[in-house]
Amino acid sequence: KKEMEIDIKMRLLTTDLYEGAWLLSQGVELVSLWMDQNHKRSIIFEFSGAEVEHLKQAYQRGQAKANVIQLKQSINVLKDRMFEKLREERWRNTNDPSFIKNG
Repeated sequence: KKEMEIDIKMRLLTTDLYEGAWLLSQGVELVSLWMDQNHKRSIIFEFSGAEVEHLKQAYQRGQAKANVIQLKQSINVLKDRMFEKLREERWRNTNDPSFIKNG
């Protein structure tokens, strides 16, 4: 008899860059990110993984531990993706006074 494995992946939304970077450094998948429509200067990161709830609780309790190099790389990945998303939003909104054609 073959047992069926069930892969349950939890999802987590956060606007906290450092929480997101820590989750990413722990192997949690970044599913997507988008602009928060209520707070135009905020990005919402969506993560998915079997351990995401446990890791979130560890982070919030101050029990998060990480390899500093991996954490720094994860921060850079999220910042790159975040600024890419902000540039896309500026392209869409030609009335944005901070829009720069060649920038």
